Amino acid sequence: MEQPRIKSHLEELVSVNNRILLLQGPIGSFFYDFAEWLTHTHHKTVFKLNFNGGDEAFYPSETRNTFSYRDTYQAFPEFLVQFIKEHHIQAIVCFGDTRPYHILAKKLAASLDNVSFWAFEEGYFRPHFITLEKSGVNAYSPIPRNGAFFTDAYPALMQKKYQHPPRVPDGFLPMAKAAIRYYTAANFTNRQYPHYIHHRIFGLKHYLKLWILSGLKRANYVLEDRNFAKQVENGKYGKFFILPLQVFNDSQIRIHSDFSSVRNFMLHILTSFATHAPEHINLIVKHHPMDRGFIDYKKDIAHFIKKHPKLKGRVFYVHDVPMPVFLRHGIGMVTLNSTSGLSALIHNMPVKVIGRAHYDIPGLTFQGSLADFWASPSPPDAQLFRAYRMYHVNVTQINGSFYSRVNFPDFPKQKTAPDKTNNMK
Repeated sequence: MEQPRIKSHLEELVSVNNRILLLQGPIGSFFYDFAEWLTHTHHKTVFKLNFNGGDEAFYPSETRNTFSYRDTYQAFPEFLVQFIKEHHIQAIVCFGDTRPYHILAKKLAASLDNVSFWAFEEGYFRPHFITLEKSGVNAYSPIPRNGAFFTDAYPALMQKKYQHPPRVPDGFLPMAKAAIRYYTAANFTNRQYPHYIHHRIFGLKHYLKLWILSGLKRANYVLEDRNFAKQVENGKYGKFFILPLQVFNDSQIRIHSDFSSVRNFMLHILTSFATHAPEHINLIVKHHPMDRGFIDYKKDIAHFIKKHPKLKGRVFYVHDVPMPVFLRHGIGMVTLNSTSGLSALIHNMPVKVIGRAHYDIPGLTFQGSLADFWASPSPPDAQLFRAYRMYHVNVTQINGSFYSRVNFPDFPKQKTAPDKTNNMK
């Protein structure tokens, strides 16, 4: 008997829910565009809560069914319960499930009947994808962590062979422009939202200073990184592992790992490498491109090498060398839980995950100790990875970029009962 087709999470969200509440979205106009699509293409009733002036800048307060939350963080659960009851909300949608208000909303949704929680996130298979999951994203994803789930689901997937998605504009500049507008609006209106709690540093001057520094550093590293990439291509660095660092204040570090910082994670890996890696093996530490102006680990690495002289000439620190250069020539990757690990798996590269990641599954990633990984890394099971990748492409991934354009898919419009509830503000 043929299995029923597995719906994407976006299709499930639209097919089941008529009244949808949006909390905070990514910086930019994505949530406004998403609401327009839900309203005009699928005839949904969409509500929006703004928490600061940055939210308002991209989702104006005069938009129908848009409300501003100005009370304390502690009062938010009671407010949200009342809002859900008053407006008959069936689904809560947000960007990221670890922001302060979203943590409360997720917990609340789990305690209520007939209210589901959905979270957008950056694409698992970047670029040209964004992520939508039900109940949680990243290591909070409820999708099972066993290979059999994906191989069993594979026959019911609509698309079984990977096809490159349509390219969408991406990069630092569109996001930086949106961020400047967001933080400018938020800081100029902060008296209107006196109790607001942000998930990161909130000052505009802080970001402007660091973005300028980032641009200067990038210009400074151009020739150095270009030469390094050529040397990798020419085999100068022999057999090497790649260690991609993540953004220093990423929630992936704070919540989905046992390390207090990226620096501590990096030093842990360097210690293991110094102790257990064969002496003919090298390690390339790659700085996160979005972290360029915020932090630098050059002195930390130099100090560590000074304490471990046998690492001299074996550990290298780079900034803007494209990741594919390393994926084509490296012998393995060690990551906390970065989506770079998925890029490595695409290249059939062995991956060792140190934190908690949705793709840390037997058959995909190395399940032995880090000490053993340096000596005998093993590649992923190709068939399992194909099933895993195609499941996500079909179910959790949507073609697009939050900061330019999202190509919402065409799927059958649902025959749901018309929403007759009075939804006027």
